[in-house]
Amino acid sequence: MWTSSRYMFCTLVIFVWVAIFSFSYHIEFKHWKMRSQELPIATDGITALDNRTFIISPYYDPRPGQLVRVITIIHASIKELYCIFHCSSHQNIFIRAQINHHGDRFGFPYGTADLLCAEPSGCNYTYMSFSSTNSTNTSQNLLFEVKNRPPQPISSNFTVCISALYGNYNNVLQMIQSIEMYKILGASRVTIYNTNCSQDVNKVLRHYIDEGILDMVPWPIDRHLKTTNKWHYSKGLTAEIGYFGQFTALNDCLYRNMYKSKFVLLNDIDEIILPIKDWDWSSLMENLQNKHPDASVFRIDNHIFPISVNISGFDRWSHVPGVNILTHLLRRPINWKFYDSPKMIVNPRDIIQTAVHTAVKHRRSSKDVARDTAFLFHCKEMNNVIVKDLVPDDRLMRYNLSLVPNVDKAIQRLFPQQ
Repeated sequence: MWTSSRYMFCTLVIFVWVAIFSFSYHIEFKHWKMRSQELPIATDGITALDNRTFIISPYYDPRPGQLVRVITIIHASIKELYCIFHCSSHQNIFIRAQINHHGDRFGFPYGTADLLCAEPSGCNYTYMSFSSTNSTNTSQNLLFEVKNRPPQPISSNFTVCISALYGNYNNVLQMIQSIEMYKILGASRVTIYNTNCSQDVNKVLRHYIDEGILDMVPWPIDRHLKTTNKWHYSKGLTAEIGYFGQFTALNDCLYRNMYKSKFVLLNDIDEIILPIKDWDWSSLMENLQNKHPDASVFRIDNHIFPISVNISGFDRWSHVPGVNILTHLLRRPINWKFYDSPKMIVNPRDIIQTAVHTAVKHRRSSKDVARDTAFLFHCKEMNNVIVKDLVPDDRLMRYNLSLVPNVDKAIQRLFPQQ
């Protein structure tokens, strides 16, 4: 009797342990074989699994455990997806993904989600594929390389993430000036997500790719979903995702550069994070880290310089389309009560999930950088500008001795005057 009771008790304990383990890790797997080495590898920035699920890229993420985090765009109704690990033994393992919907859909039916896929033991893999069911008769026929596996030594100090170029983007001059400023300030790499742009801008992108500073990620979001330049859904809007999938692109850029770059800057192409007390980003971040050793997110206030107001006689490069930031040296005054859309410099290895203006999930603290330490130079269109209220601000001009000849060199190569 005692032996039988002990047997039943042990059986019950094992059953409960297995149930808890399966629930906690959300694992549901089966083995099957296929010649995965003959499948093509996905190369697009966005790949449709079906009409409700779009795979961006899988990234090895050792921080929460041995798992792969897959950046995706999915419909809010999606409840079940599977990761297929393609082992080097030609054995393939289905694992049910834990689906983490990001909270920043702003009313749109599609948004960013992370698929968390626990690594199967004993499987040496390089590639994965995905399925909406756990059936071996899946129609999925593309492999995705798992990036950051294993994490490599950091090779860059600063990488700038730009998302996304759209609307046949043609602001050629400001793009050149911004990238040249990034280089002066210390950028090793610039990553740009490109939905569509003009032929002139494409020429600029190719120039900087050849130079070795630019990574250009194709971002054909409008081929898959109805898009908009609005960030918030409103009644009557037919778009399915906000702001050309900007949230997804920024999260992808963060993970893409997580083990490549010491710091990542998240901003738009018409924005430049400018130090005030320091000359470049290296000295800025050294001082900020000494002051805030527990922080991994640094938010910099936005200062808008309206392009409708030109106070400078600087007419260089007039044959190049776009905004000349050196002619716009009046900024909107600071409104201490107004949320001014800051942008960020982050340690990517401490960030789990990001939005545009704040890191949503991170492992250490976030700090707002003092306005006398750094500011976001944002040269853009602005409605209802009252010129007499604008404040002179020429702090960008201290970089002229480096910026002007560098921009000259790029323009002479790309757009020589006839």
